[in-house]
Amino acid sequence: MLKAMLIDDEQIAIDVMEILLEQEGGVTVSGKFLNVLEALEYVQDQGPDIIFLDIEMPGLSGLSAASAIAERCPTAQIIFVTAHQEYAIDAFETGAFGYLLKPVSAVRLSQTLERFKKKYGSESQYPDHAEESESEEGGTGLDEAGGASLVLKVMGSMELYGPLGQLITWRTRKTKELFAYLWHAGGEPVYRLRLMDDLWPEVPVERAQTLLHTTIYNLRRILKQIGFEDCVRFGDERYWLLTDDRIGSDYAELMAIFNRVQFITLEQGEKILSLYRGDYLDTEYYGWAIARRQKMRDEAAHCLRALAEMADEPLRGLFLRKLEELEQVQE
Repeated sequence: MLKAMLIDDEQIAIDVMEILLEQEGGVTVSGKFLNVLEALEYVQDQGPDIIFLDIEMPGLSGLSAASAIAERCPTAQIIFVTAHQEYAIDAFETGAFGYLLKPVSAVRLSQTLERFKKKYGSESQYPDHAEESESEEGGTGLDEAGGASLVLKVMGSMELYGPLGQLITWRTRKTKELFAYLWHAGGEPVYRLRLMDDLWPEVPVERAQTLLHTTIYNLRRILKQIGFEDCVRFGDERYWLLTDDRIGSDYAELMAIFNRVQFITLEQGEKILSLYRGDYLDTEYYGWAIARRQKMRDEAAHCLRALAEMADEPLRGLFLRKLEELEQVQE
């Protein structure tokens, strides 16, 4: 039976987490605290395996308290619980095991606990692993088969989700665009000067070179913090992103359907409706993505016409409405 400690300045948040853990089973709550400083006095005596720690609290924040907790109870693993996704990078820099967004999903909680049990076992004795942290396991981005688990959405707005399902936040808009650009290149090397021209077209070369180096640094740092170190490579004056099987995307799912349009099924048609939230990188509207944006729209329209001919109502109506939407945007 795992022992858990709950630290949150909101009593209702503690009550909800306790209920979720009770429903999950295999976990007993050994301590509940509304104040971090009070929890620090008891954490060593409680000897918890897992500490569910809120981030934004009066006095001492969860992020600031993490190191103090680790000193008093080095075998306990911290799982941050917060309503604010922007703290994810800072949280994992503390060596946290997990990061849960409020309102906490029972499914996400179950997945996190399952990961914990696989790494440490379901019992509370794991001294040999006391020095391991999320940066070595939970942040590696590895799934059960040893593959990658980053999820990228580019239809409509661009969103990148880390190995724990957390939405990745970008330090600057150009860091986000650089990632999108290199991913868009599909692993093909891009010359440094080409990158500078496409991302900073109006900036003098010397200044653009400085901006590129800074942005590359920021991107590598973000990817390293979620366990994807060395994804951005450089050689022969060119940069490229190691994509292979590390990043799954809605774009790849759609292209798999588009490339087999002659064998398309109604089920795949429903998948198109679900995945095609908007045009390719539509919200960001990067100039270098215009050609692919048009191609994706044309491919989707072609498939929807074929689907409308073979479907009955009400599915046929859904396909036609989506087709009309795409054609209106094109006009």
